[in-house]
Amino acid sequence: MKLDADFNHLINTVAEEILGAVDEWFQQIEQKKEKDINEITGRTSLQIGIHDLLHIEYSDGKIKLYSWINGSPDCQHKGTRLENPLTHQEIENVLIPLLEKAIRQKLQIYEDSALVNYRFQASIEVGGSETLPILNDVNQRKRELLLQRIHAYIEDKLEGQSYPTDPLESFFLSRHLVDPQLFPDMDTAFILRVYGLVMERNKGNKSKLDEHRSQFIHAFRKWAESVFLPIYFHSVKSRWGQAEHTIKEGIDLTAMEPKQMELVLQTAILIIKYEPNYSRKNGLDLLERLKELGSTRAVKVFKVGSGTLPAEVILYKDEQIECQAHDVFSIITIRIKEECADSYAKGLDFICRLLDKGFFRSYQIKLKSQAKNIVSIPGLAKSQTHRFFANALQYEELHPKLETYVRLAMVEHEWYEDTEVEKNCMPGTYAAFGLGLANRRYFPLVKAYMERVDEEHQSVQAAFAGAFIKQYGIDETTLPTITACLLRCQDGKFNKYRTDFETAVNLQALSRIIASLAPHYARHLVELIWGSLDNLQKRQQKEKGECADGFAAVWAAANRKG
Repeated sequence: MKLDADFNHLINTVAEEILGAVDEWFQQIEQKKEKDINEITGRTSLQIGIHDLLHIEYSDGKIKLYSWINGSPDCQHKGTRLENPLTHQEIENVLIPLLEKAIRQKLQIYEDSALVNYRFQASIEVGGSETLPILNDVNQRKRELLLQRIHAYIEDKLEGQSYPTDPLESFFLSRHLVDPQLFPDMDTAFILRVYGLVMERNKGNKSKLDEHRSQFIHAFRKWAESVFLPIYFHSVKSRWGQAEHTIKEGIDLTAMEPKQMELVLQTAILIIKYEPNYSRKNGLDLLERLKELGSTRAVKVFKVGSGTLPAEVILYKDEQIECQAHDVFSIITIRIKEECADSYAKGLDFICRLLDKGFFRSYQIKLKSQAKNIVSIPGLAKSQTHRFFANALQYEELHPKLETYVRLAMVEHEWYEDTEVEKNCMPGTYAAFGLGLANRRYFPLVKAYMERVDEEHQSVQAAFAGAFIKQYGIDETTLPTITACLLRCQDGKFNKYRTDFETAVNLQALSRIIASLAPHYARHLVELIWGSLDNLQKRQQKEKGECADGFAAVWAAANRKG
């Protein structure tokens, strides 16, 4: 390590430049009026301070300061461009002690202020090297006060009352419960009991319940990935941002902390069970890590499922049918022993019961059946899931039960698991399409289905729209359903039906529908039928017959500003 006067001057210069930037950062956050600070921390007793992190980057003569991980820099400053990079040892043994002492003195000014949280961490990265900690300061007075508030909140608002709680409270509470600085001796049973109380208090409002649950899952997952896994695994991020874990050598698997293992297991199950389909891999990855650490419970979850659903819900068997569900891999296995309406009725009842108890909407069916029916719409995956519903559709007496299934199954951003990307389709698709083509009484079901379709990630509805038009034609009775389909199509060859839209009666009906739509939806509908607003205008100007008024009405409805 360099010890000459020039080096001492350099290191002091670097430290002074960084600390000057730190002073300005504190001045910047301090400019928040006291009223604003009190307003922020006054929203809930569970927030005792605002800022808890400062990350410093010193590279190429620039100083950047961050108050959020992976965020944008709060401020930037010019510093000294280093001709020779500082070594790890120089940073750790000389630079960091200078920074630590000065920042600790700075924090004393805010020990009673809500501007700084009970815990404040600072770190530094010099010249693109690894990030090194500067300090992890804990204000014990604030910590004790926050602990008192947490226990009071649980006792008063969760155990003592039955009213819904605020998602903001769950944001802080969930993170506090897994904070090792607040609760060094993790009590998983206590954490899960508190989580259960929050779920119970908010069960009357599904959207709010989902928001509360999401806060807890996010906090648990962050703890698992940033606190638990680094104890036992080396972690390297791939080029796609996914972490790749390698178990550390010499880990004593007999000394594993069972309470922590249990919380990781429950976190994995919560992610798999409740998070969107694209997040399930995170839960499965946690289970894989637990398997590597010798968890027999994780092995069992892989084999038979999470164990959160009763045996009578995940298993049914009689002389006509066998059904079994695995809620980790989201697979429903159905064996049809007797091809009859009763068998498929029992299968549908089994699936609906699963979904009603919280089974994934994104699932697949492994089907053993002699029947090989499909819904005859181009582009649908010829999967076993498809075949089950197509088989059930052959029995008209099951159509009401299939409608019940569709209304229960269809959820935006969920997909059957056994389709390729271009054949993605929302749960309920095969039954909804089959019913829509089978009987006019299912037109409202088709419209309800289309309202939930994510057209950016699903395109099979375009083929259904074409099949629907061929089946029923275009008139006043079918136009509401047809337009509901077209509004969820990014493209499609619908201009070939243009002359069917261009009758006097249909144009007037279409104009009323278009007038009820937001302008961008109205234009989208016109583009699918006529190609563009300009094409429609030219067609309207050329029409002199009985359709003139209809074209004028459609043009006026579609040409609104907005």
